[in-house]
Amino acid sequence: MEENEDRRHSLRLDMESDKIEISWQDENHQLQTTDATCVDLARHGVLFEHKNSFKLGELIQISFNPDNDKRHTVKGQVCRCKNVDEFFHTVVQLVPSY
Repeated sequence: MEENEDRRHSLRLDMESDKIEISWQDENHQLQTTDATCVDLARHGVLFEHKNSFKLGELIQISFNPDNDKRHTVKGQVCRCKNVDEFFHTVVQLVPSY
């Protein structure tokens, strides 16, 4: 397998840099909410770009269409966070919410 070959098997949706809203608890257990940029969405995860880095395992709530009545929120856990220029690309593995 080539080093750059994509090992993922699910379909990826290019979100064309759509605005999303992310929420998480900071180190003082205070809820933080801000905008981020969605890079792509897959069946089991979301890749977004943000100015802050996140720790592996951190829980994040992601809201799509945050400014209208089509708002949809999912929850996930950070499985990768990489510095790219002045931003961080964060991958969140979605977790079922009941």
